[in-house]
Amino acid sequence: MHSMIFQVTQTKVDKDCYLNEDTLEQGDHAYFDYCMEIDEEERKFHIDNLVNNCLPKGMFELVDDETMRYLGGAEKWEEDFVAEIRRRAEDITPDKVKEWIGPVYQLGKFLKDPLDTGYWFYMDDEGLQSFAEQSYEFLREISQLAPGTLLYIGGVVDYHI
Repeated sequence: MHSMIFQVTQTKVDKDCYLNEDTLEQGDHAYFDYCMEIDEEERKFHIDNLVNNCLPKGMFELVDDETMRYLGGAEKWEEDFVAEIRRRAEDITPDKVKEWIGPVYQLGKFLKDPLDTGYWFYMDDEGLQSFAEQSYEFLREISQLAPGTLLYIGGVVDYHI
C-alpha cells in the first residue's frame, strides 16, 4: 500500500529539518518497505487533501501551504469515534471471529486509523523520533489542544508497506 506521512508539529519546521525518506526506519525489520520524497506540487496537493477532505469536517482550516489551524471539535470526534467502535463491535459474532478480513480485523484497523486514509503522522517537534503514528494517535494528541492552535506541516513523504 502507498500513502503519505505528514510531519505536523506545533513549532514551525525549518526546510532543512523536514521529514524525508531518510528520517524514518525502513526496509528489513521496519514497518515501511520504503519511503520516498515527493515534489512540491504533489506535497501541496496532499496537504490540501488532508485538511479539506480527510480530517474531520470543521476541525481544521488551512491557513497557508504549511500551516493549519485546529478549530476545535474534538468532543464531537470523540463521540463519533466511540459510536463507530460500538457499531463495529456489534458486527462481531462468534461465527465471524475467525474470518480473515472480517469484523475483528476491520475493528482493529479502525482503532489505529479512524480516518481510513492510510495517512501517518510524524509529530516530533525535535526531529529525534524515528517512527510515525497512525491517525488515531494524531487525533488523540490534537484533541488535547486548545482551539486556535496553529500546526505546522513540514515534510510530506510517500511510503510503501
